[in-house]
Amino acid sequence: MDWHPKEQNQGPGHAVFQNPSRLLAWKEEKNKYQLQISGNLFIQQFLRLLIKWQPTEDIKKQYMEKVLHTVFFFGKLHKRQMTPNDFLEPRSSQRLQDMYPQSFQQYSTHLPSLTPYSILLQFGNEVAGCRTQEEMETFLCEFNSTLQTAMKQQTPNLKPSKFTFRAAIVAYSFYREPHNKAGSPLFYGASLSCSGLLERKIMISILCLQTWHRAVAFAVYHGKDNLAIVFPDGVQCRAFCYSNGAFKEKSPCVNCKKMYHVNFQPPPDDTMENVQWPHGNCAENESLSKLLHGMPGLQYRVLSTHTPPLNTYQAIEQEFLNNIETRLRNQLIRLLQEKDFPHLSLEFFQPQ
Repeated sequence: MDWHPKEQNQGPGHAVFQNPSRLLAWKEEKNKYQLQISGNLFIQQFLRLLIKWQPTEDIKKQYMEKVLHTVFFFGKLHKRQMTPNDFLEPRSSQRLQDMYPQSFQQYSTHLPSLTPYSILLQFGNEVAGCRTQEEMETFLCEFNSTLQTAMKQQTPNLKPSKFTFRAAIVAYSFYREPHNKAGSPLFYGASLSCSGLLERKIMISILCLQTWHRAVAFAVYHGKDNLAIVFPDGVQCRAFCYSNGAFKEKSPCVNCKKMYHVNFQPPPDDTMENVQWPHGNCAENESLSKLLHGMPGLQYRVLSTHTPPLNTYQAIEQEFLNNIETRLRNQLIRLLQEKDFPHLSLEFFQPQ
């Protein structure tokens, strides 16, 4: 299968760069190429994970259905719409379609609930049994390294930063009650592993509606209003950037600093500048959401920076149900319309 976009190696002096319409077509073809390679390699490496860890057949089926559906969904959203056959060789496509038909049938009608890398984090926790920071980092580094090696073999000219489905940032959160040195389990989250501003906005709306805790959805929705949610003492959130085969500590961005009053480690940098990505893009959102879902009693100690008495968790939830949920749903419908995606019922994909 020839996946190389035409004229991809031409320099700025080439005729394609002198013609705006041809330049736009070239960029779209290049982005499509990167998405194809990224989807193909992510699927291949996830299949290898299943072979290595040997989960039960039903668990294997659930994970692979989610991965395939999400990758195919982003192909559907692309400016130059893609089908499963754009990601897979014919023989592999037929074999996977026989094994996981639902993913092939519903990628163009149903919405995913997670990005590919977040599915990987879930696998690391639930199947690979990663409990400590060291275990999870080793698991993710091995996956990232294998991906990068495969990418170099297939596409030597494609930089690792152009791999669509690898999250650049991973974060974990935990809660340590006073007088309890052990603390809670670590709850991991990833930055959005997808490309394209419209695609990111669609995925953030999906996550706020379907996946993330309502307090996190509240913070994301009010990101531009300087309304934050305040976590109780004892909650800590740490982020790490993957670079050169290892994870390095990273301070939160200005968006996270505005959205969450929490013990960030390392602390926010006072010299932070405004960022270009939308509220909801960062790994901290998923991580803090998992913490609140994983420790149900903790949510009732979360406050907002609204004026009392509108700052309680009950008020946060009430605002979500009365206002935010409907607005997010309407926003998602509008964004999907821009991508010509069926939007009337907003059905979500459920692995069998």
